[in-house]
Amino acid sequence: MLNNKYLELLDELKVLHLKTKEALQHEPEKTFEEEKANSIIEYLHGEVEEALHELEHLTREVKEGHLLLNSQGRYNLDTMPDFYFTCGNIIEVDVDGSWHRGRVEHDNKDYYFCNYEGKNIHLYEGMKARIRVDKL
Repeated sequence: MLNNKYLELLDELKVLHLKTKEALQHEPEKTFEEEKANSIIEYLHGEVEEALHELEHLTREVKEGHLLLNSQGRYNLDTMPDFYFTCGNIIEVDVDGSWHRGRVEHDNKDYYFCNYEGKNIHLYEGMKARIRVDKL
């Protein structure tokens, strides 16, 4: 769960995102300086949008448990028996006491964890894992 410092920053980023979006909707630039300023604001807008996406993801409710292999050969969390993982699902797994975020993939044999550092780890029963869900 994010503390108030990050939640306040999230609110400020939402305002900045709106302001940069509005700035990009003005008439086409005519001067060299205006074109360059627009290019900078376009870049900033994209970066703010990515930061918002990442921070908003971290505000979601966490459902944590251990992986179980169900009768269909798919993994689910022991705390969420009605939900099972398929290719592309975002998942966080505990590797040696440290959480890593990535996605579930399949290699025609078994499911594995593919993280953004390029380190693939086969999923196994009992592996500590969690997902983030929208708050109800």
